[in-house]
Amino acid sequence: MSLALFRWSVVLLLCLFTSAAFANEARGRKNKAKTPKLVSLVGGQQLHRDTATAFQRMSQDAAKHGIELTVTSGYRSLHEQQWLYEEYQRGRGNKAARPGYSKHQLGIAVDLIVGKRTSKRYRWLAANACRFGFRRTVPSEPWHWEYHPRRTFPPVAGFNCLGRRTRPPEPPTPVAIKDPS
Repeated sequence: MSLALFRWSVVLLLCLFTSAAFANEARGRKNKAKTPKLVSLVGGQQLHRDTATAFQRMSQDAAKHGIELTVTSGYRSLHEQQWLYEEYQRGRGNKAARPGYSKHQLGIAVDLIVGKRTSKRYRWLAANACRFGFRRTVPSEPWHWEYHPRRTFPPVAGFNCLGRRTRPPEPPTPVAIKDPS
Protein backbone atom coordinates (compact mmCIF):
# COMPACT_ATOMS: atom_id res chain seq x y z
CA MET A 1 0.00 0.00 0.00
CA SER A 2 1.33 3.41 -0.87
CA LEU A 3 2.00 6.03 1.79
CA ALA A 4 -0.59 8.42 0.30
CA LEU A 5 -3.28 5.73 0.33
CA PHE A 6 -2.39 4.84 3.93
CA ARG A 7 -2.64 8.50 5.04
CA TRP A 8 -5.98 8.85 3.22
CA SER A 9 -7.31 5.73 4.98
CA VAL A 10 -6.23 7.04 8.39
CA VAL A 11 -7.91 10.41 7.75
CA LEU A 12 -11.08 8.69 6.60
CA LEU A 13 -11.17 6.46 9.69
CA LEU A 14 -10.58 9.43 11.98
CA CYS A 15 -13.47 11.29 10.33
CA LEU A 16 -15.78 8.32 10.76
CA PHE A 17 -14.89 7.81 14.44
CA THR A 18 -15.15 11.54 15.19
CA SER A 19 -18.58 11.91 13.58
CA ALA A 20 -19.81 8.78 15.37
CA ALA A 21 -18.53 10.15 18.69
CA PHE A 22 -20.32 13.48 18.12
CA ALA A 23 -23.53 11.68 17.17
CA ASN A 24 -23.40 9.57 20.34
CA GLU A 25 -22.68 12.64 22.44
CA ALA A 26 -25.62 14.52 20.88
CA ARG A 27 -27.91 11.53 21.47
CA GLY A 28 -26.74 11.35 25.07
CA ARG A 29 -27.40 15.05 25.58
CA LYS A 30 -30.95 14.71 24.30
CA ASN A 31 -31.71 11.76 26.57
CA LYS A 32 -29.98 13.31 29.57
CA ALA A 33 -31.64 16.71 29.42
CA LYS A 34 -30.96 18.91 32.40
CA THR A 35 -33.59 18.88 35.09
CA PRO A 36 -35.39 22.23 34.92
CA LYS A 37 -35.43 24.62 37.88
CA LEU A 38 -38.46 23.21 39.67
CA VAL A 39 -40.81 24.65 42.26
CA SER A 40 -43.30 22.61 44.28
CA LEU A 41 -46.94 23.64 44.28
CA VAL A 42 -49.26 23.31 47.27
CA GLY A 43 -50.53 19.88 46.14
CA GLY A 44 -46.98 18.52 45.79
CA GLN A 45 -46.75 18.70 41.99
CA GLN A 46 -43.67 20.38 40.57
CA LEU A 47 -43.36 22.83 37.68
CA HIS A 48 -40.60 24.92 36.15
CA ARG A 49 -40.33 28.03 38.32
CA ASP A 50 -41.62 30.41 35.60
CA THR A 51 -44.52 28.08 34.85
CA ALA A 52 -45.32 27.78 38.56
CA THR A 53 -45.36 31.56 38.98
CA ALA A 54 -47.70 32.04 36.01
CA PHE A 55 -49.89 29.15 37.17
CA GLN A 56 -50.22 30.62 40.67
CA ARG A 57 -51.26 33.99 39.21
CA MET A 58 -53.81 32.23 36.98
CA SER A 59 -55.08 30.15 39.90
CA GLN A 60 -55.55 33.26 42.05
CA ASP A 61 -57.50 34.98 39.28
CA ALA A 62 -59.66 31.88 38.79
CA ALA A 63 -60.38 31.81 42.54
CA LYS A 64 -61.81 35.34 42.26
CA HIS A 65 -64.40 33.79 39.93
CA GLY A 66 -65.12 30.87 42.25
CA ILE A 67 -62.98 28.41 40.30
CA GLU A 68 -60.35 26.14 41.84
CA LEU A 69 -57.54 24.97 39.57
CA THR A 70 -56.00 21.63 40.60
CA VAL A 71 -52.87 20.19 38.97
CA THR A 72 -52.96 16.41 38.59
CA SER A 73 -49.64 16.16 36.75
CA GLY A 74 -46.77 18.59 36.32
CA TYR A 75 -43.08 17.81 35.89
CA ARG A 76 -42.23 14.22 34.94
CA SER A 77 -38.83 12.57 35.05
CA LEU A 78 -37.56 10.59 32.08
CA HIS A 79 -38.28 7.39 33.99
CA GLU A 80 -41.89 8.41 34.76
CA GLN A 81 -42.52 9.48 31.16
CA GLN A 82 -41.10 6.16 29.94
CA TRP A 83 -43.49 4.25 32.21
CA LEU A 84 -46.53 6.32 31.09
CA TYR A 85 -45.59 5.85 27.45
CA GLU A 86 -45.25 2.09 27.85
CA GLU A 87 -48.64 1.92 29.60
CA TYR A 88 -50.18 3.91 26.75
CA GLN A 89 -48.57 1.56 24.22
CA ARG A 90 -50.10 -1.41 26.07
CA GLY A 91 -53.54 0.27 25.98
CA ARG A 92 -53.63 0.86 29.73
CA GLY A 93 -53.34 4.60 30.01
CA ASN A 94 -53.97 8.02 28.52
CA LYS A 95 -52.14 9.17 25.44
CA ALA A 96 -48.52 9.87 26.37
CA ALA A 97 -45.65 11.34 24.39
CA ARG A 98 -42.51 9.36 23.79
CA PRO A 99 -39.85 10.02 26.42
CA GLY A 100 -37.81 13.05 25.45
CA TYR A 101 -40.76 14.65 23.61
CA SER A 102 -43.12 15.50 26.47
CA LYS A 103 -43.40 19.09 27.69
CA HIS A 104 -44.03 17.62 31.14
CA GLN A 105 -40.32 16.70 31.20
CA LEU A 106 -39.50 20.42 30.88
CA GLY A 107 -41.92 21.32 33.67
CA ILE A 108 -43.99 23.59 31.39
CA ALA A 109 -47.04 21.33 30.95
CA VAL A 110 -49.83 20.90 33.48
CA ASP A 111 -52.70 18.48 33.51
CA LEU A 112 -55.66 20.00 35.33
CA ILE A 113 -58.98 18.78 36.61
CA VAL A 114 -61.32 20.45 34.13
CA GLY A 115 -64.41 18.28 33.81
CA LYS A 116 -66.26 18.37 30.53
CA ARG A 117 -65.69 21.05 27.94
CA THR A 118 -68.98 22.56 29.03
CA SER A 119 -67.90 22.85 32.69
CA LYS A 120 -67.47 26.27 34.27
CA ARG A 121 -63.80 25.51 34.98
CA TYR A 122 -62.99 24.51 31.40
CA ARG A 123 -64.87 27.49 29.96
CA TRP A 124 -62.97 29.84 32.29
CA LEU A 125 -59.62 28.33 31.25
CA ALA A 126 -60.45 28.53 27.55
CA ALA A 127 -61.45 32.18 27.93
CA ASN A 128 -58.63 33.29 30.25
CA ALA A 129 -55.55 31.01 30.20
CA CYS A 130 -53.86 32.92 27.37
CA ARG A 131 -53.70 36.00 29.61
CA PHE A 132 -51.22 34.03 31.75
CA GLY A 133 -49.23 32.43 28.89
CA PHE A 134 -51.05 29.05 28.89
CA ARG A 135 -52.73 27.31 25.99
CA ARG A 136 -54.01 23.90 25.00
CA THR A 137 -51.70 22.07 22.64
CA VAL A 138 -53.26 18.61 22.47
CA PRO A 139 -56.77 18.88 20.96
CA SER A 140 -57.90 15.51 22.35
CA GLU A 141 -56.87 16.41 25.93
CA PRO A 142 -58.89 19.26 27.45
CA TRP A 143 -56.94 18.82 30.70
CA HIS A 144 -53.49 19.41 29.14
CA TRP A 145 -52.24 23.03 29.18
CA GLU A 146 -48.75 24.29 28.37
CA TYR A 147 -46.95 27.49 29.33
CA HIS A 148 -45.64 29.26 26.21
CA PRO A 149 -45.51 32.97 27.10
CA ARG A 150 -43.59 34.00 23.97
CA ARG A 151 -46.03 32.25 21.62
CA THR A 152 -49.27 32.77 23.52
CA PHE A 153 -50.60 36.26 23.14
CA PRO A 154 -53.05 37.91 25.51
CA PRO A 155 -56.38 38.96 24.07
CA VAL A 156 -57.07 42.40 22.69
CA ALA A 157 -58.72 44.73 25.19
CA GLY A 158 -62.44 44.03 25.41
CA PHE A 159 -62.09 40.42 24.25
CA ASN A 160 -61.26 37.11 25.92
CA CYS A 161 -58.85 34.38 24.75
CA LEU A 162 -61.58 32.93 22.54
CA GLY A 163 -61.98 36.23 20.69
CA ARG A 164 -65.36 36.87 22.27
CA ARG A 165 -66.34 40.27 23.58
CA THR A 166 -66.14 40.65 27.30
CA ARG A 167 -68.73 42.62 29.17
CA PRO A 168 -67.68 46.21 29.69
CA PRO A 169 -67.36 47.18 33.34
CA GLU A 170 -70.55 48.34 34.98
CA PRO A 171 -70.82 52.15 35.09
CA PRO A 172 -70.65 53.57 38.60
CA THR A 173 -73.97 53.98 40.30
CA PRO A 174 -74.78 57.68 40.68
CA VAL A 175 -74.88 58.86 44.25
CA ALA A 176 -77.88 60.94 45.23
CA ILE A 177 -76.90 64.26 46.70
CA LYS A 178 -79.35 65.86 49.08
CA ASP A 179 -80.17 69.49 48.57
CA PRO A 180 -79.04 71.31 51.73
CA SER A 181 -81.89 73.88 51.53
